[in-house]
This record gives sequence, structure tokens and C-alpha cells, in this order.
Amino acid sequence: MTDNKVLDVTADVKWIGVLDKDIVTFDVVMETQYGTTYNSYFINAEKKAVVETTKLRFWETYERKIRQVCNPAEIEYIILDHTEPDHSGNLANLLRLAPEATVVGSGNALRYLKDMFGSDFKSMQVKDGDTLSLGNKTLRFFNAPNLHWPDSIYTYLEEDKVLFTCDSFGAHYCSEAMFDDLVGNYDDAFNYYFDVILKPFSKFMLKAIEKIRPLEISAICTGHGPILRSNWKRFVDMSEKRALEAIENPVKNRVFIAYVSAYHNTGDLAGHIAEGIRESGDLEVEVMDIEKASLGSIDEQLAKSSGILLGSPTINQNILLQIYQVFALINPIRDRGKLAAAFGSYGWSGEGASLIESNFSNLKLKLFDENLFIRFSPDASEEEKARTFGLKFGKAMAENLKCNSNV
Repeated sequence: MTDNKVLDVTADVKWIGVLDKDIVTFDVVMETQYGTTYNSYFINAEKKAVVETTKLRFWETYERKIRQVCNPAEIEYIILDHTEPDHSGNLANLLRLAPEATVVGSGNALRYLKDMFGSDFKSMQVKDGDTLSLGNKTLRFFNAPNLHWPDSIYTYLEEDKVLFTCDSFGAHYCSEAMFDDLVGNYDDAFNYYFDVILKPFSKFMLKAIEKIRPLEISAICTGHGPILRSNWKRFVDMSEKRALEAIENPVKNRVFIAYVSAYHNTGDLAGHIAEGIRESGDLEVEVMDIEKASLGSIDEQLAKSSGILLGSPTINQNILLQIYQVFALINPIRDRGKLAAAFGSYGWSGEGASLIESNFSNLKLKLFDENLFIRFSPDASEEEKARTFGLKFGKAMAENLKCNSNV
């Protein structure tokens, strides 16, 4: 399919983004079963401006759309509310067509861009409450840090009452219709996107929502997924509700036991540990063989658990690849302080314990003061030892949750 559509958000604001229907995972770990979009916008004012660019690989499509709405050399400002490469990827290409354009962003954004591109460009740093005149139109800027990078800002086009929010209120959802009142229900994609990307930063989300509540808004132009022109208030309210829930109920009394088991020995230990944890009190336990599990399903369990146990055999003095993938999914901001422990079986040597525990420590988890590693297959006494280990872990987790709630 040739993606040539330019869409009117208002008479003077055009969507010039691109569709990516075929993407399967985003940032390696996030499932995108509905595809996604990379949203960029053109503001037709006396001083022409672009808000966000697109992912690098879509330059040909993006260039065609820019040329539909203007002579690129006439672009005077390029606003980047966030500099992740899916938003800034075509900045260098756009600057080659618009060499006199000024790049506008937060201080962090401009620093990141110079590091990314390794070259100088005309730039303007904006702070909370600053305005920028486009001649007959005015942009106002709001700090929105950590949504979801430290560089994030929102941009408000006062005359058109359009708010550009980049990742906030977006979704990985690809539809040629592009508007929230035309694409049908996509709440599952919206909620999944919030949970994976924005939920760890819920307190910042609430501050940002407080800033935009007084604004008159005709549309919210997001960085991914549908443009919110009819139901923007509903999606803002949904984000506020989920952020409040995340803060009021940061973690449940839930333990995630993830393991890989070459000959079922580590898997057997996982089952006995789970029995002990359940005996320790009112705790939910999810046991998962992650050999073939999707990264999205593992990340979901990590996010909603307050205790994490990882089990692996030690093979050739190393743990298995799937365990390293779990480390890549652990978010030190979201998961910091969660109680964690290692277990598994081994034959000649038992390096698995130190490898797992050192990664836990580096990722800011709280190490349980024991681990459980046995040689080869567990016998009856070792199975009982595993249950006792689980019982101790469960009691320690209850104490850890109590301490965290008093912080």
C-alpha cells in the first residue's frame, strides 16, 4: 500500500505522518499487534513549522508528504517534543531540505539531539510557559518531563486549540482513518501502551494532566496512533485514572516465578517454591516457563508483581539466554526495590547464582538473603528445602511490602 495521505486536523494543521502496519514489536520488547504510526504535523502559519518527524526508514514517504503541504525550504521551525528516534529519526534529512530551520525543544532534547547527530544546527531551548510566535499563530510550551524521557514537553497551538503531546495519550494502533472517532474501539491498545510505556511515570502524568486541564482543546495530536479530536477528554481521563491507580496501588501481593529448565529439574524446583510461597500468606503466585513465552507476556508479569524469582540451570558456566532477556525487561524505575531471588540446578559448577544475583543488584532490585541451587535432580529432602525457601521468601516479601508502604 502506498501511504500518500495528508489529513486535515484543522484548516492549518496537517497530519503528515506515516503508517507502519507490519511492525511486530516496538523497541524490541513491546508487542504491536495492530501496527503503529509515526505522527508528524505541519502548521501552516506565516512562519511554517513542523512538529515531530518520523522514523528514519520512512523518509521517502515522509518527504512526499512534506512536499504536498509546502516547499520544505520555507520551514522555519521544527519542534521536537521528545527525541526518541521514532520521532527524531528524520530530523537530519529534513534539515537538509530546510537548512535555515530552527530546532525547538527542551534543554535535554537539544543536548540529546547533538549527541545523536554529532553536528550543530540552529536551535532554540524552551522552558515551561515559554511562547513562540509564528507570525499569525502562537505556540506555548509546557514541561512534561519523564513522559517518558527527561526531554519531554507538550506544545499548544493557541489559535487552533491543538495540543501536541508526543507519546502521552498515544497508542500503537495503525489505521488509515487516523482519527479517534473513525478508527473504532482501540481501548486495549491504548491501555497496553499506557501500562508498558507511561505507567512507571504515573506521578509525572498526573502533573502534566493538571497543567493541560485549563486549556481549551479542539484536538490532541499524539505521537503514535489515532489523533484525538472527538474523545480526547475520555482518553485523558482514562490516563488519569490509570495513573492514580498505579500510585495508590503500586504493587499487588504477587510473586512472579520465571524459569527455564533443560531437564525439568529447575521447573520442579519452581513448583515447590511456589507451594511454600502460597503457604506463607495471602500472596498470588504466577509460575511461568519462559522458554517460548513472548517478551510482552513476561513484561506484563514483571510489572504487576512485587516479588521476582528467576530460575535457570547452569550450562557451560552460564545461565540461559531467556534469563538475560528478563534482565532486559526489568525496569529499574518501575521495579526498584522489589524483592528478588535466584534458584536453579547445576552439574559441575554453580555460577548461575552469582550471575542472576549480580544482575538483580545492578537493576536496583532488593536481593533476598538466600538462593536455592541444587546439583542435578532434586530429591525429597531438596524438594522440602524448596518449599521452605518459598515460605521464607513469602514472609520476607510481606515485610518488604510493609517497609515500602511506610516510606
